[in-house]
Amino acid sequence: MRFEDLTPAHVRRAIALFVELAWPADGSGEPPQVASGVLEARTLEELFSRFERARGCDIEGSRSYVLRLGNSRYPFMKFVVQEYLVDNEFFFSVDTHDNLDVRANAPDYAQWQELKQFNRVLKERIEAAWCKASLPTFADLRLLCEDLAPVERESDKRVRIALVDDEESVALGLGALLRGRGYEVELFHSGESVLERLQSLPRPDLLILDYELPALDGEAVLAQVRAAPNLNDMPVLMATASSIQLERLGPINGFLHKPYPRRLLFATIAQLTSRPSRSARHP
Repeated sequence: MRFEDLTPAHVRRAIALFVELAWPADGSGEPPQVASGVLEARTLEELFSRFERARGCDIEGSRSYVLRLGNSRYPFMKFVVQEYLVDNEFFFSVDTHDNLDVRANAPDYAQWQELKQFNRVLKERIEAAWCKASLPTFADLRLLCEDLAPVERESDKRVRIALVDDEESVALGLGALLRGRGYEVELFHSGESVLERLQSLPRPDLLILDYELPALDGEAVLAQVRAAPNLNDMPVLMATASSIQLERLGPINGFLHKPYPRRLLFATIAQLTSRPSRSARHP
């Protein structure tokens, strides 16, 4: 939804649906007290001044506003309003904020995995409720990207991209944009599925890897790619909405903080795939 069409009423409706599903009346715990400034704001500027401004989103075309609402089992789930890929178009999403570093050998690892699954299902329910209420979600982003793709069409670049993102609508939208730009694109929604694909030929020329993935996350995928003799020179572009320490990752060739404008994505891909040797992969 374009910023000029978005109203405080849209945002408040999204918050109400979030709280209704995340804090059911028959559940445990007390729902959060939403600040009066959010409930009474007359303008978006006034309303968003009560939100947290997401770090790393200081690029034109990538505004992001965050409000922590939690849920009955986990206090860190967040409501996000963000401008993503298309300037001045805003979308609502749920950030489960469950990418904490809980290793497989931790005593509470199984409980942590169960909680992550609970959060993921709840996220899907909230976003489906928003969609039913005609509020802007990533489903709208996908449609917008699919409409833009033929308008921005460019010639075949003979570059194969493997794109990994567990947000299916985002992945489909990005895939449409990149195919419109002349790239060959294969989409994956989990680390396991892309690692299986990378064992087959032809190899992708670029791996665009989301950090937040279910089960095997982007860091684990990257480690396996860099450890494989047949893959360790593959360019990897990491994308994330989280605050992560880059030095803890293996070598990456590029980094994008979500949300980002599509022009930045296109420029980064062009830079990473401009190797003279890459054309030899495609006879």
